[in-house]
This record gives sequence, structure tokens and C-alpha cells, in this order.
Amino acid sequence: MHFPTFFVALTTLALGVVALPSTNVDTASGIVTKRETSYGNPDLVVDQGDRWKLNFGSTDGHPNACAGHYICYIGKGGSRHDDESWGNPDDMVDEGDRWRFNYPNSGDGPCGDHYICYYNK
Repeated sequence: MHFPTFFVALTTLALGVVALPSTNVDTASGIVTKRETSYGNPDLVVDQGDRWKLNFGSTDGHPNACAGHYICYIGKGGSRHDDESWGNPDDMVDEGDRWRFNYPNSGDGPCGDHYICYYNK
């Protein structure tokens, strides 16, 4: 008799957790923030299978990637393979469950006729 009550309570709790918002709110300012990390505008992004190779045009790099270096690597899982260029995106963003690449023109990257492409983690 306890199992049905326990099951209903557990299910209700799980649904409550799933229903929580997926954004962060800065309590001091009340500003809603997204859970993503931008890696800025690298001059070249290369998919090496198990990592992204970001190449910046100067040692300024980006605060979230390559600060003080021209080249840095960001792990992404997967099996190592030959270099596949993802071109020169305006912005490379880690959205948590996928990578987003924004390009200035359609056809500039591996997205075909789209300005934005996604790579699932």
C-alpha cells in the first residue's frame, strides 16, 4: 500500500524539478541570464573530433578561450579524426547541450544556406 503513495510523491517531485526555469536570475539586479559561454570571434575553428581548435589572430584571444594565446583547444568528446574546417564564425557559443556557430553570411560555414549552425554534444 505504501508503494503507490511513494510513487505518486516521487512523480510529483520529479515533475516539479522538470518544471523549474532553465535560466539564471541575478537576485541583486533581477536580470535573467542564459547558461551559455561565448568563445568570441575566432579567425578559424577546426573540428578535430575530440576537440575544437580555435585560432585567433592575436594573443589577445578571448577571455573564455585562448587568453594570451593564438591557438587553444576546447574538448568536445568524440573520436579523433582529420581536421575539418568550420571556417570563421562571428561567434562560437557553448549552449550547454550543443555548440552554436553564427556566420556573417549564409554559405560561409558548414551550414549550407544558413547563418547559424548547431553541433550537438
